[in-house]
Amino acid sequence: MTTRQALLTRLVGSIVGISRDRPVRVAVDGPDAAGKTTLADELADALSGIRPVIRVSVDDYIRPAERRPQSPGVPAAGYFDDNFDLAALIAGCLIPLGPGGDRNYRAPDGTSGRAPYDAVLLVDGVFLLQARLRPYWDVGIYLHIGPDEMLRRGVLRDRDQYGGESAARSMFETQFVPGWRAYQAQHDPAAAATIVIDHEEPSRPVIRPSSAGDGNVGWQR
Repeated sequence: MTTRQALLTRLVGSIVGISRDRPVRVAVDGPDAAGKTTLADELADALSGIRPVIRVSVDDYIRPAERRPQSPGVPAAGYFDDNFDLAALIAGCLIPLGPGGDRNYRAPDGTSGRAPYDAVLLVDGVFLLQARLRPYWDVGIYLHIGPDEMLRRGVLRDRDQYGGESAARSMFETQFVPGWRAYQAQHDPAAAATIVIDHEEPSRPVIRPSSAGDGNVGWQR
């Protein structure tokens, strides 16, 4: 068994080991380009045949530019504060699949339905462990990479999207990296997580000791 397979086995065990009379809501948080989507997709595959999975990304909730109430000249704050419609995520998925919910969820791509009692809601994306969202998660997974690795991976990933490496680097240096630093300073997502994974080398992920405490995601309080 590879290190990555061992990680997925452990994550699956952590999720299915939670006894609930409703779906389990899982967040996969981390910096841009940390590997959140890849890990969440792998985790969904690993859960296949064990639990029904509802797969959602916070990128599905990106607001159109004209609907973002960003402050002029503060791109990092705008990226963190205004980029995502978190109210829609809460109303469409987190509350219906939470305590007392009716299990009737709806996602921005039009996917909707009544979730089975043993379903797993698996959401990946940035800023998911901020204070506003913590009460809605049963498991919070945080992928750690440093800012240099974030920039390196992000430029390689997004250079075509932004029209070249220079433009992609500018986006990361002016928005994504500063926005992530603001998020870390205000919300300390690694401390809020129930599972912290060093993801500098994705083929050899390392689970760090948890420092979670009061104010953590819902299921550990």
